[in-house]
Amino acid sequence: MISPMPRVTGRVTREYGTGGSVQFQTRVPEALKRRYHEAAKARGISLSLYLEQLIELDPLAPKAPEKPLELTG
Repeated sequence: MISPMPRVTGRVTREYGTGGSVQFQTRVPEALKRRYHEAAKARGISLSLYLEQLIELDPLAPKAPEKPLELTG
């Protein structure tokens, strides 16, 4: 069993085991990666949650599942 990732103080998190997570890898320029991390940090959320919220701004993206993921923190 894989243990949960350590929490970062002040960040919104989900209850462990409720995310249904799969690995998502891509290559981006280092400067862009830093911008993504800084934007997430400024909002007090993880990079993965930042990306989840970012897709909601795309009008052509498929609709989200009916039941949203529960957040804590």
